[in-house]
Amino acid sequence: MIIGTRTIAPVFRTDSICAERARAPSLTTRAYEAIRHRILTCQMAPGLTFTEADLLAEMEMSKTPIREALLRLQVEGLVEAIPRRGYVVSVLHVADIGEIFDVRAMVEGTCAEAAAQRATPDDLMRIDSLAQQSSAAYDRVVDPDLRLLQEQAVLNNAFHEAVAIATGNRWLHRSAVQIIREYERFFFLEWRSALRYPPDHKDHAEISRLISAGDAAGARAAMVAHVEGARAMLLAAVTETAT
Repeated sequence: MIIGTRTIAPVFRTDSICAERARAPSLTTRAYEAIRHRILTCQMAPGLTFTEADLLAEMEMSKTPIREALLRLQVEGLVEAIPRRGYVVSVLHVADIGEIFDVRAMVEGTCAEAAAQRATPDDLMRIDSLAQQSSAAYDRVVDPDLRLLQEQAVLNNAFHEAVAIATGNRWLHRSAVQIIREYERFFFLEWRSALRYPPDHKDHAEISRLISAGDAAGARAAMVAHVEGARAMLLAAVTETAT
């Protein structure tokens, strides 16, 4: 038996906002990230059909990295293959929104509650820093500027993951990361809307304050309210887009 300490490494990194990665990614990774980015930001809209040849012409890459990237995106559920015709960007369904947010409320509410009980001083500093950064980024997103939306998305993901890391439970962390990834495409749809959160919305700063205060019940309630606010905004954005 091996007994020792265990750390949880973050998946969503904020250093990409300020600097490029130290090592150049592989062609497959570059293709994957480029196509995934287009899908998440709705540059490749839900329901869009395309072929490998379309991407070859646009991205100036060989067939192999693009084909491998599309396989990864199929596993994530962002792309579906159409036999002998190409691919289609997976369609978003209102039912998916309801199910994803049901899980988000349960998982992230539990994460906030556990973080209030177990977070280390370093955890609290990171959560507070990300709360402040994401709030500042929110204030800058007035128009649907894609660069600012990307920055907000990175900070949003990193904040929610930091709360999960503060639980010290790698299974909770894994569940939270999975549900954050599922939400990413909805994030850009929500933020392209002209709608904005009401003044009483429970934001990252309030969640951070309650976690730092060790208020487990309050942190859970604030996180659930935060998630429910995002659900309402997204549903309103979907209705707005449809009309």
